[in-house]
Amino acid sequence: MKQLAHLFILVSFIFSCSQQPAPAKPNNFISQEEMSQIMEEVMLLEAYYQKKYGAPSVYKDPLVLAAEGVFKKHKITAKIYEDNFTYYAQQYEIFKEMNDVIIERLNKKIVKP
Repeated sequence: MKQLAHLFILVSFIFSCSQQPAPAKPNNFISQEEMSQIMEEVMLLEAYYQKKYGAPSVYKDPLVLAAEGVFKKHKITAKIYEDNFTYYAQQYEIFKEMNDVIIERLNKKIVKP
C-alpha cells in the first residue's frame, strides 16, 4: 500500500510538471502569417551569410545589420522579433506549422512552373 501511495505521488508530480501554462502573448504581438514572412526573410539572410562566411562568429555582425533592414521593413525591432519568436517557439504545433508554410513558400519559389 505504501508503494502504491508513492507511485501515485510520483505520477501526480510528473503529470503536474508536464502541464505548463500557455505562454503570454508579447506586448507587440505579430500575427502568425506576418511572423512567418519575417522568419522566412531572416532565415534566408542567415543561410546566405552562413554559406558565404561559414562560421557564425565571422558573419554575426553582418547578419545583425542585414536583419535590421528586415525589421525596419516590417516596422518592428529586433526585441519585438525575439519576443514573438520565443512566444511561437514555445507552442510546438503552431511553430511547426509556421515552418512548414515557410518551406512550402520557398519550394514554390525554387520550383516555378
